[in-house]
Amino acid sequence: MAVTATHPGASVTVLGSPKSTRILTRMLAKCFGAHCLAGFLSLLLAAGEAVHAAQARPVLEEVFVTAQRVAQSAQDTPLSLVALDRKRLEVLGIANIADIQANVPNFVVDSFPASNQTLRLFIRGVGITDVQITQDPAVGVYLDGVYLARATGLSSEVADLERIEILRGPQGTLYGRNTTGGALNLVTARPDTGAVAFTQTVGAGNRDLLLVRSSLNLPLTDSQAIKLAALHRRKDGFIDNRGPGGDFGDVSAEGVRLDWRWQPGQNFTMDYSWDKSRIESYNTTPQAVQPGVESGTPADAAIRSSQRFVPYARSRLNRLDTSVPLLPTDTTIEGHALRLQWRSGGFELNSISAWRELEDDSYIDFASGASAQYRVDFSAITLGAQGPASEDYDEVRTRLEQEQFSQELQLIGALGDSVNLVAGLYYFREEARENWFPLHHIFSFPVIASNDKATAINLRAEDNRIDNSTRAAYTQLTWSPLPDWALTVGWRYSADNREVKRLFRQENYVDFGNIVLGPFEQIDFSARASKDFNDTAFALILEHDWREDILLYAKLTEAYKSGGYNTRDPDPDFFSRGFDEENNRTAEVGIKGEWWQRALRVNSAVFYSRFEDMQLNFLLPGTIADTRVFNSGAARLAGLELEVVAMPRADLLARFNYAYLHSEIDDVDDPFTGKPRSFGFSNAPEHSASLNLDYRFPAMKLGTLSANINYTYTDARDVDTSNYIDAYDLLGARLTFSDIELAAGELSLALWVANALDEEYVTFTIDNLPHASRAVLWGEPRSWGIDLKYSY
Repeated sequence: MAVTATHPGASVTVLGSPKSTRILTRMLAKCFGAHCLAGFLSLLLAAGEAVHAAQARPVLEEVFVTAQRVAQSAQDTPLSLVALDRKRLEVLGIANIADIQANVPNFVVDSFPASNQTLRLFIRGVGITDVQITQDPAVGVYLDGVYLARATGLSSEVADLERIEILRGPQGTLYGRNTTGGALNLVTARPDTGAVAFTQTVGAGNRDLLLVRSSLNLPLTDSQAIKLAALHRRKDGFIDNRGPGGDFGDVSAEGVRLDWRWQPGQNFTMDYSWDKSRIESYNTTPQAVQPGVESGTPADAAIRSSQRFVPYARSRLNRLDTSVPLLPTDTTIEGHALRLQWRSGGFELNSISAWRELEDDSYIDFASGASAQYRVDFSAITLGAQGPASEDYDEVRTRLEQEQFSQELQLIGALGDSVNLVAGLYYFREEARENWFPLHHIFSFPVIASNDKATAINLRAEDNRIDNSTRAAYTQLTWSPLPDWALTVGWRYSADNREVKRLFRQENYVDFGNIVLGPFEQIDFSARASKDFNDTAFALILEHDWREDILLYAKLTEAYKSGGYNTRDPDPDFFSRGFDEENNRTAEVGIKGEWWQRALRVNSAVFYSRFEDMQLNFLLPGTIADTRVFNSGAARLAGLELEVVAMPRADLLARFNYAYLHSEIDDVDDPFTGKPRSFGFSNAPEHSASLNLDYRFPAMKLGTLSANINYTYTDARDVDTSNYIDAYDLLGARLTFSDIELAAGELSLALWVANALDEEYVTFTIDNLPHASRAVLWGEPRSWGIDLKYSY
């Protein structure tokens, strides 16, 4: 069988053997059934046979990244990374961080239950379990080189995304604090002075999906150009709410972006960008799976009472009814960034200035479809409604306001013929407030010992404010004493100051309808604290170009996550003490190579990480959700990451990614009970994998027909606790008819399906709700749609 394909600058004819095709097909079928690594390796050999038999070979496209602050080929970058370019993002339907999900092994994303707009990110099992403004994440997120400090709003879509880079492992020298797990680089498209360009995408699908995305590149002069981008996306959730308010999971988002590039000469470039996005969504309540478990504490009364009113189910329910209005969560994000670049004498000086603002109003309802007699929500309530002295408490949406400013100076260049330099100075300032005032309803349930008319009611209000600043200096020197050897030494010093102010008020009542008793267990305190942290991180990397297309590397890197404060701690003294930083030191050995005249690419890394002074959460005795954080943990992580990209024929491209992860946290003594306590990494699947097959059908006069099949597998997590998540696999596909000439441009039409087999899978679990020792958030069921795209 002969296939002819046209590539930029060449026409290639490839001969593939029918035997190889049959072997490849059998191995695919086997692997989809058993998730077997051996099958994929056999598939690789079959692909190699086809390539070896070819008379002329197509080559894999080279991918450039900025993981080390300079543009270089991903194959020349000595770290484990995955780069998703614009084409891959489109084929896989990825528009934001949340969409990545299982497409990248050893990278886990889930939504925080208090807000669908807030994401928790984990790389190699390392992340943060509880999202608070007083605590930092362990995975750093960067938009065009600008650090995004808060997890809230990370689900927003970027209007004109060019590339996503996932850097696995600590990135403490070039990226700084809060990258103990790794870093994400979101890279947008830059304006081009060459020509006018326009792209318009319109998509529709099930659950009332509508997507409109526009992009216009407009040259102004020979040295200036602007780029305008906008998007609108809406989609209904998959769990109906027949009660008052919106439906669980409904989302509507808009985003706009303006980029301006000015290049008055070869030695100077200015890039300015402004972006703004807004999301309105209705949070999905955790579905109760197992009732709460009594523990001989005062919380047992609530646990017993709640079970009369909550629906429990082990499979996904399509309907959960609220008893009070489900209010929306609104998030607005706006940012400005100015990048100046000077080049002179072989050096490049970059200045990156950025200001960003975040506003979020989040509404919470955790009652899992319970009746009005049992509530866990922030909705309105009236105490003593049947009596003469009733008192109203309005509904509250938690108000988060955050502003951040950052300034970075980078110097990049060569010191002679054998030394390359990356150095920088960094400043960051952040102010944020999370306001839960005025006093409002949190939790209520009938007191069984009395009667259903006697209701225990918990009212609460909080106001948390932070003022954080960071100063850092870093340098990285790469010395190449021989043509095929390089030694890199990196260093970074960080100094962090964290200030916090906290107001906390809590009152408990018993409401009999015509009379109210209380308040009981009244707590009212304010606290103020400040802590300084500093850290010196280093990186040592040895590289060897074994052959022209094969890179071997070994590295030792560090990163630290700053300390902070725990807003779940009701004791003002312990809250003010806070907790200290934690550190991760990782050794990694890797190989990056291309074979068979760049028709096969294999990248692999083996790593070992050691954590010290881990920040562990301990539940306070007699409470349901109050915790205290101690630096009492040490942990080890070890694993393997493998990426294989093969083009056995000009019309077939296969991508396989696999990760193995072993995680272990040393047992510690519970500070409250004195007994040994086991901890585990909650988002560290032992095995995860993805397979993508792209096939281009024989040439047609009207256009090009291509197909993509994508498969992901994620192993079980947290298997020894009530927070366990079963293993699951997802299958998706996309059929695209492109290169259709229309009105001096090109038209493409795509049909796609995600979770084609409608797998029921869990993405998040909670084990400390009064009514549930296990409650879950479900992943997206089957989705399908059609995209129409015009490019000029």
